[in-house]
Amino acid sequence: MESRAHAIVAGLFTVLLGIGVILAALWFSREDYDRVTYMLESKYSVSGLNPQAAVRLRGVQIGKVQNIEFDYEDPSLILITILVKGGSRITRGTSAQLGAQGITGTSYVMLEDDGKQPEFLPPSTDKENRIKVKRALFDEIANSGQDILFQVNRVGKQLETLLSEPNQEKLIGAIGAMRSMSERIDVLAKALEPGAKNLPALAGDARKTMASADAALRDLAPALQEAKTALASIDKLAREYAQRADALERVAKSAEQVGSATQNAAGDLTPRANALLDELARNSRNLDRLLSELNERPAGLVFGRPPARPGPGEPGYSEPARSK
Repeated sequence: MESRAHAIVAGLFTVLLGIGVILAALWFSREDYDRVTYMLESKYSVSGLNPQAAVRLRGVQIGKVQNIEFDYEDPSLILITILVKGGSRITRGTSAQLGAQGITGTSYVMLEDDGKQPEFLPPSTDKENRIKVKRALFDEIANSGQDILFQVNRVGKQLETLLSEPNQEKLIGAIGAMRSMSERIDVLAKALEPGAKNLPALAGDARKTMASADAALRDLAPALQEAKTALASIDKLAREYAQRADALERVAKSAEQVGSATQNAAGDLTPRANALLDELARNSRNLDRLLSELNERPAGLVFGRPPARPGPGEPGYSEPARSK
């Protein structure tokens, strides 16, 4: 009986333990019921990224990687399905990048938001709602390392060319020329040393000369001021003479214009004046004739001019008597 009771107790303990394990599994996996799905799109390698890898938004873990596969429409793209907590602030400006986790070589997904597109991105696996994956940081470092190695290799080749035997001979010759030049400079410095010792005395003389020149300039200052005043007066007189010359020039031009106008007018009036003088001469002659007739026949002023004597062939004509 006791063995049977022990078996029942062992069975109950096993059942309870199984139920506990199931409850614990449900407890630890309960967050999956509050998660939503997003799709990442990468055209770069995703080495080190595995399912169940962490997904972090600005350093805070919000989910895990669910699946990694190629895009059947475009095999150059890799699609990464992630499960994140519902309500995570993922916007259309969110981008993804792979980060290295410790020294294990595994990777995780880093989500970053630059804030340029604050519109909320709804959970979806559609193509237009995919999140772009940028080049991984360690890939950029690897590419930079390759570039650095290429540059180092090129520099090594250049150094090898520079240190070739012909160039070594040229370098040795240049070094010898520099040594000879330095020796000449040393000799020249020794030759200039006595003159350098006299430089302080020359500097003192130069200071005295400058002081004398400064005093002479101060003495010349009043004379320069007077010369400046005289130049200003001369400038004023020159301006006045210039103004008067301009006025005289304008008067001369006006006189010339008047003379031209007078000459033109005289040319136009000469024929008229001649005609007027001729008419006055004729009237004067007629007036002289009239005065002569009135002087000979005063009665003509009352009775008028007597009839003219008939001429030959006219009635009443008589030949004048001839004197014997």
